[in-house]
Amino acid sequence: MLEVVGLKKSWPGFGLEVSLGLAKGEIAAVLGPSGSGKSSLLRLVSGLEVPDAGSVFVGGRDVTRLPPERRGIGMVFQDYALFPHLSVRRNIEYGPRMRGVPRPERRKAAETLAAAMEIEPLLDRPIRSLSGGERQRVALARALAAEPSILLLDEPLSSLDVALRLRLRMEIADSLREAGATAILVTHDPKEALAVADRIFLVRAGRLDSEGSPEALYASPPTAWSASFLGRGPVLEVLTSRREAGGPVVATAFGEFACAASSPGAAGSSKLSLFFPAEAPEPCPPTPETEVARNRLRGRVASVFFEGGSSRLALDCLAGGPGPRPAGRVELIIPSAGRPAPGDLVEFRVPRDRCLVLPG
Repeated sequence: MLEVVGLKKSWPGFGLEVSLGLAKGEIAAVLGPSGSGKSSLLRLVSGLEVPDAGSVFVGGRDVTRLPPERRGIGMVFQDYALFPHLSVRRNIEYGPRMRGVPRPERRKAAETLAAAMEIEPLLDRPIRSLSGGERQRVALARALAAEPSILLLDEPLSSLDVALRLRLRMEIADSLREAGATAILVTHDPKEALAVADRIFLVRAGRLDSEGSPEALYASPPTAWSASFLGRGPVLEVLTSRREAGGPVVATAFGEFACAASSPGAAGSSKLSLFFPAEAPEPCPPTPETEVARNRLRGRVASVFFEGGSSRLALDCLAGGPGPRPAGRVELIIPSAGRPAPGDLVEFRVPRDRCLVLPG
């Protein structure tokens, strides 16, 4: 449905170069930190910016040199870009009216979309009287009413409070899937991308770092940067590595870890990192200071933050072996029941099958 091939654009001090593709009906998230080129990518795909090189195909048709209105691509902006002098109904009907759809048909379409977005009672109200969440739903309904081949959403929830964002991101996903829309959601929030998307494209400094399903990226991030950005767990620098019969064994400042596997990209990388999910470590009896045990994290609790059924623990770790030395801090997720207190000396075992060697 959408294919972006070698798309390039340069600005002073920044360059974007991306290739990606979406299947019909797929919802993708372009995820990355601020300034990584996410919104710029959307502007190039929509035709609001002209690329220096590369091509954009929609349904197999090259639209790279077509103006935005001829691409069949809809866009929902961060500020919604609604017409303040029009009612909710007339905002939603705007696209169909521009296409010459008869009034009865566009009226029915507007009412159907408004019902799906739960804004039917607002149809005759002015835009200025709506809350941020209501405006967001009007903007989405207006974009869908134009029946675009592809819908682009540029951080549409960034200005909303946390509770409303949590509710609306699920409403957006449900509405898009009900409409059978092909869509790209730009966000800097990993939880939003994991919750909404069928596929995630992780963008870093104008380049595609990695891509995959939410489940695959969550379970096995392919690079150290992706693991760190997704906030999945500790990412520790590997000092040395070797292979044993059961798999790779790596040395870190925190101790030695036997690992289940290495990411495919690790073989050719000059820099390696150890990753394990934040919830993987298990409390265990302390290892005698005179002994060296693999796959252990030992240290003093710096802080514990209660988050309901689980708690986030900051652990100031000690290097293993005689005369333990400070190694650094890691953050873990542990069950709230029986959680330690700040200042407690604790030890955790990291299961081998949860340890992964990553490039970077």
